[in-house]
Amino acid sequence: MKRKLIIILCLCAPFVAVRAQKGLGVEPVFEGKVIPAKRMVKAVVKGEQAKRYKLSLFHSLKMTADSTECCQIEQLVRQDCRGLDSPRVQEYGMKEGRLSYLIAQLPNRQDEQVFLCYQCYEEPRDSFHLTLVYMEGPATMKDLYKMFKTEKK
Repeated sequence: MKRKLIIILCLCAPFVAVRAQKGLGVEPVFEGKVIPAKRMVKAVVKGEQAKRYKLSLFHSLKMTADSTECCQIEQLVRQDCRGLDSPRVQEYGMKEGRLSYLIAQLPNRQDEQVFLCYQCYEEPRDSFHLTLVYMEGPATMKDLYKMFKTEKK
């Protein structure tokens, strides 16, 4: 019986992680609708492993995109932040007219903080390496900066 329960929980885990981004502009990215899932590296951390970082969920995607895909994902990120001048955006950087990185705090969900992070850098032959991270939990921005060992400028 215990074994069956563990198997069921393991099978349901990806669906729980995907549901966390429901209603966000970046939801199609996490669902593999912008870039196919086979071209992405996904990491989902929750439970005790996430609690060490004051998070209940850490969901990241790393992928390589062409210029069109990169622009589409950037627009979805901007949509969720309500623009780069929004109070949601804690920090961002631009490079050659493209969003290079962004750290945003989105509206809380069920009394938990929600964060969206984005990073993009150009690789040879008009391709881009993208990282998109969605996090939920009681962590504050200060906790995140400490976790990633950076100082907000």
